[in-house]
Amino acid sequence: MTSLSSPPDPHDERRRDVVQAAASLLAEHGPAGLTLRRVASEVGGSTQLVYTLFGGKPGLADALYAEGFARLARRTEQALAAAPPVGDPDRIVACGRAYCDFARDDTAFFSLMFGRSVPGFAPRAETRRAGREATLGLLTRTVAECVGAGTLESDDVAAVAHVCWATAHGVAGLLVAGLLREDDAALTEMLRVPVRAHRPGGATCPS
Repeated sequence: MTSLSSPPDPHDERRRDVVQAAASLLAEHGPAGLTLRRVASEVGGSTQLVYTLFGGKPGLADALYAEGFARLARRTEQALAAAPPVGDPDRIVACGRAYCDFARDDTAFFSLMFGRSVPGFAPRAETRRAGREATLGLLTRTVAECVGAGTLESDDVAAVAHVCWATAHGVAGLLVAGLLREDDAALTEMLRVPVRAHRPGGATCPS
């Protein structure tokens, strides 16, 4: 029987190599170190390789933007795996902590994803949509689980998820800017505020 699956793209592995090399340069040197010449040198190629695979620096930056959100999603999934059982509101807080920890540990990626650290770069619409899902999708599902379990009161799961997302992003941004102390307990309490506000009867979240 003839397989209907598409043959593997011979460029896929090379693309992954280039993205990983660019990610390492971004993490180590920030946006200033993200030159096509340095990226190409890291993978033993020429700048033409980057143009062939990504169409130039904007395409490479778009791939890094997607990689950043993939890393954030993995970190959030890991946090949820270690969090209390499904339906516990502290799982929402765990999502927020993963967001803040990512911003602190992968600041260059955070700046690329949410700032303008690469001049002139704007992600493609489809890449932006995928990033939004990676950021908001897991959080929305976690909020919905809590509402379904009766541990949160809400008529609008999406609204609660957006408020929790905005809170996490604000805390993360202030942390990266050096405007908040790196006090884990205090950060967690900040992230609990919107969750606590939606507990039935105004009950507090478990500590």
